[in-house]
Amino acid sequence: MAVIKRGKTWSVIIYVTDPVTGQRKQKWFGGYETKTKAKQAEAELIVKQNKGLYIEPTKATLAEYLYKWFDIHKKNLSPTTSRRYEGVIKNHLVPCLGNIQLSKLLPLHIQGFVNHELQEGRKDNKKTVTKSLSSASVNYEIQVLSKALNQAVEWQIISKNPAKLIKVPKTQKKPIKLLDEKQINCLLDFLSESYLYLPTYLAIYTGMRLGEILGLRWQDISFKNKMIHVKQSNCQMKHDKPQFKNPKSGKFRAINISDSVVKVLKREKKGQGEKKLALGGRWENYDLICCRKDGKPHLPSSFSSHFRNKVKECGLDITFHGLRHTHASLLLKAGIPAKVVSERLGHSTISITMDIYSHVMPGMQEEAAAKLDELIANIN
Repeated sequence: MAVIKRGKTWSVIIYVTDPVTGQRKQKWFGGYETKTKAKQAEAELIVKQNKGLYIEPTKATLAEYLYKWFDIHKKNLSPTTSRRYEGVIKNHLVPCLGNIQLSKLLPLHIQGFVNHELQEGRKDNKKTVTKSLSSASVNYEIQVLSKALNQAVEWQIISKNPAKLIKVPKTQKKPIKLLDEKQINCLLDFLSESYLYLPTYLAIYTGMRLGEILGLRWQDISFKNKMIHVKQSNCQMKHDKPQFKNPKSGKFRAINISDSVVKVLKREKKGQGEKKLALGGRWENYDLICCRKDGKPHLPSSFSSHFRNKVKECGLDITFHGLRHTHASLLLKAGIPAKVVSERLGHSTISITMDIYSHVMPGMQEEAAAKLDELIANIN
């Protein structure tokens, strides 16, 4: 720091660092009538800097800030979420808003971005769909932006989050596609000779997520207690780069299985043992139940895509995740308590289960009313 005279007044010079770019530069504070007042101002500025109370307003663009924020933040994200965040930033936020100075970003800019994305925000090469993005996709993009800007407020780079002041489009809930009992049997018969069979079977009978099924190990199975312990999920993003994480809820859970599931798993274990002997040293032992021919884990994205295409050959229209919904809906319709269903699915709260499967409830309500009527009539 320094105090110098400029004309008839005194100025204070300090060195500041841009909080985003890290660039160091001089900052002038002028207009002090006497050297004494300038010295007092200098002392106050020194105290503020030492306590971290003085932060230089950044001239960095939104793009510069988002890349720095993501680089710091990504270590706390799962591989799947990290990839989605990176895609939103690189393919959507930066191209549309990146050149705007962070400190000058307005709700008007963000609202314009929302309108653009709803009209022509799609970045893939699919020719069978329109250029518009769904309201759910645009909402996700705004969530990422708002999260980044909230951090900028906490870091005292900006005073408020402009993303909180815009109108976000309402997300339209799509009807959940399910399979009935006849369709389930048809699908399992169709896939009986395919590597898709066992994961499909487990999804229908346990309600596990795809990543959990593709990460399930033999050590996680208790044949004696007829129990599956969900301890990890396959989150692999690239071929030949296996990666696993904890289940989505962050909690391990146990799922009771029937005799038929135990029988299918034992049959698979025997068959896998024969494959190991045949391949010898070429077998890669990840202890996985559902794996490739050489023992390596499946790539979830490729598996999901192949499943969807194969199912269409069977005349059905359902995603792999739809099998999980099918499992839950069948249990609820059978009168299994929502609490039990929630535990099997690994939801963090029962309210999530009730919200997702509220479409099943009307029929259950009618059945409950009829049973109550019958019960009271029997008492009389």
